[in-house]
Amino acid sequence: MTGRLAGFRPTTRRQDGGRGAAAPDWPRVCRPRVWRLGLWRIAVGWTLLLGLPAPALSASFDPAAAANAAAPTDIEPPVLQEMLLEIPALPLGEALTSFGRRTGLQILYRPDILPDRRSRALSGRMDPAAALSILLSGTDLAFEMKGGMVTIGRLQENPGFLPGLTVEGRLASATRTAPIPSHSRSGGKSATPVEDLPQGLSIVTREDLDQRDVQDINGALAYSAGVRPIDYPGGQGAIDVFVRGFRQSSESVMIDGLRSGYNPYGLEYEPFGVERVEVLKGPASTLYGAMPPGGAIALTSKRPTAAPFHRLQLQGGSHDRRQVTADLGDRIDADGTLRFRLTMLSRRSGTQIDHTPDDRLYVAPALSWSAGDRTDITLLASYLDFRKMGAEQSFPASGTVLDNPYGRLGSNLFLGYPGLSSYRSRTLSAGYDIRHALAGNWTLNQTLRYSSSRVGYLSSWASSGLLDADRIYRFGLQDRPKTSSTLLVDTNLQGEAATGPLRHGLLIGIDHGRHRAHETRRNGTVADGLDVFAPVYGGPYGWDATLARDLTERLRQTGLYAQDEIAAGNWRLTLGGRLDWSRSGSTGRLSGGPPVETAQFDRAFTKRIGLAYRFENGLTPYAGTSTSFQPNSDSDVQGRPFSPSRGTQVEAGLRYRPKGFDGLFTLSLFRAVQRNLTTADPDNPGYSVQTGEMRSRGVELEAKAALSPTAELTAAYSYTDARITRDNPTPGGTDRTGKRVASVPRHAAAVWLRQRFETGAASGLTAGVGLRYVGAAYNATNSIRVPSYLLTDVSLGYDLGRLGPALDGASLTMTATNLFDRRYFSPGFYENSVFFGNRRAVLATLSYSW
Repeated sequence: MTGRLAGFRPTTRRQDGGRGAAAPDWPRVCRPRVWRLGLWRIAVGWTLLLGLPAPALSASFDPAAAANAAAPTDIEPPVLQEMLLEIPALPLGEALTSFGRRTGLQILYRPDILPDRRSRALSGRMDPAAALSILLSGTDLAFEMKGGMVTIGRLQENPGFLPGLTVEGRLASATRTAPIPSHSRSGGKSATPVEDLPQGLSIVTREDLDQRDVQDINGALAYSAGVRPIDYPGGQGAIDVFVRGFRQSSESVMIDGLRSGYNPYGLEYEPFGVERVEVLKGPASTLYGAMPPGGAIALTSKRPTAAPFHRLQLQGGSHDRRQVTADLGDRIDADGTLRFRLTMLSRRSGTQIDHTPDDRLYVAPALSWSAGDRTDITLLASYLDFRKMGAEQSFPASGTVLDNPYGRLGSNLFLGYPGLSSYRSRTLSAGYDIRHALAGNWTLNQTLRYSSSRVGYLSSWASSGLLDADRIYRFGLQDRPKTSSTLLVDTNLQGEAATGPLRHGLLIGIDHGRHRAHETRRNGTVADGLDVFAPVYGGPYGWDATLARDLTERLRQTGLYAQDEIAAGNWRLTLGGRLDWSRSGSTGRLSGGPPVETAQFDRAFTKRIGLAYRFENGLTPYAGTSTSFQPNSDSDVQGRPFSPSRGTQVEAGLRYRPKGFDGLFTLSLFRAVQRNLTTADPDNPGYSVQTGEMRSRGVELEAKAALSPTAELTAAYSYTDARITRDNPTPGGTDRTGKRVASVPRHAAAVWLRQRFETGAASGLTAGVGLRYVGAAYNATNSIRVPSYLLTDVSLGYDLGRLGPALDGASLTMTATNLFDRRYFSPGFYENSVFFGNRRAVLATLSYSW
């Protein structure tokens, strides 16, 4: 048996007194008498030996005895703190050697257990345990860390060791829970330790998405503190999510570090193609540019894998759902320099609403190339084709949350014109992600994506939520096709430097976006209203002779940003700043007249300052302030364009990651204000002035914990007091000053508990149960109260391989959302309207992995 001590090459003396390359006896090398050498000899020895290669050394080797013997009591082990690690993709043995040199840890393992593969590249600030887990990802290897010694072995032979991650971020052993995320990429565009972030953060891993069988972005965010997704049965267009009381649009969603786009109706997010979801709460303009002050929702796409990974799934369930998915990844060449990933989904399904499909085709190929020891290139592409309804589905408040003399409306009611109301979008995107390790600890990164979409949207919409004679719903039609194209690119330089006792994690970058879209709108009328208690569809309709809109929009945005994450002992200071330039314009053509050109130029500076202190017991208090901006497309009575709205947040909190326990607990207190909002011009009806203001303040609690090797818990609570603090009423309207922001409840809470059974009669069974509570909310004028609700979700899974070797790799999962079929609502688009919530949905999934 052989062993290797990465980054350390001891020499031995032959029995005849000569020196040679004979393999040492490891117990003799690690015997305590060695440590009785003078400290000056050890210092000189390390200086000479750390830079030498570490060959495989033959010995009779007991890992436990070696680890215990090699941990001296009179010398302090290396400090296991976060550091910036830049290790390119290398053969695993070489990567472990480089890791040992950079961290000062002694890495002990048997070379014969290492697979013939390349490790994943390390890039960013992280602690050694997290970095080692990444290096061992996709293998059956695990590690144990004692003092300055790390022992690596096979997990099944060392059940007490910490496992590495699989290619999807899951544990290599099914008997352990997924590790609690320790790093964030959205908070600093690099692997930044969660504790160092001076603002709130929620992370949803691939493991979380699979546990709950998440089907849309709302489901992915349902158990995150401070996040309020608006459920929209039948399929919403633009994302509708409130974060800390602020409504987030599609431009708040980041995909692989780049803005998802600017055309909300052409954007959709397929959770099956996502590896990770992060919600960075509070202003994020310092890193990402223009967006609301609620924060950023960052998605990470599935990437190619170095280890073989293949999974097929068949799914069926409520509303005649039929879905098939495939997720395939592997090496293309023998040494793993070329790797691929192919993610596919095809679905045909109805919804709880009559005449409403939920059909989808998603294909996402990816290819990674390790071009030498320092460069990784990943090509990413996707095609998404979905078909939904075109009806707006703003249910009248009468018959839902208010009494109606004719009874209650059914949740399956279709508020449109069958055969006309439709919504289909096809989006194609392609891009790349390049990471190149420079000299020292510096890395150059560039991410680029081009996307184009074509949307066919024939909507059925109402002018209000009021019913004629308590039962007649009147709506109109609008045909609004749209095409768009978007180019986004981000280039940044990341590295580490030291100035005296201060360690700096530096980030300097520039990003640029270009967007062009063309849309026409033609209005139509439906002669007869719809009896919502006895609907009869069809009847005469007609289209206007002229277009209501024929508009081409153009946008260019450029941002320069810089960030310094400073570490001094246990202190962490984050300083960030960004300068943005935005140029937008449009060309409108109506009634055959000459084109009407508009142009607007905006400039904004945003900043972030935060401070944290990391106590040795795992407590980290933090405080910070950050700003944001969001352009306004409106203009005043004199035609002058409005300046961007401005957001400012002050936040303080406490994070706790217990020692010896895999868990993360967070308490956040915040106050955020958005100014320069548009509101009615009291002196010029029909125009706006920029005097509106909104304020949100609250408390958030979030916990993620591995209660045992087979049980895990996610819990969240939020109190949000979001109000309009300045407003002007429209003529005959209501002044909203002091009123609560529409759709945002004061209280919300969620808890998810999952247990795997590995022994006994239930061996192979996995059970999960979740509760989601959403407090009462109001419409914009606070005239209608939407009641609170409590929903129950469950999941049951079984490893069919427990029934016999022939079924190895097969599993069966059943999930139910809103198990007890609770009727619930959210405020709608209009004062007297609501959205119906999602009724009970049951899905069964048969999976096979090999």
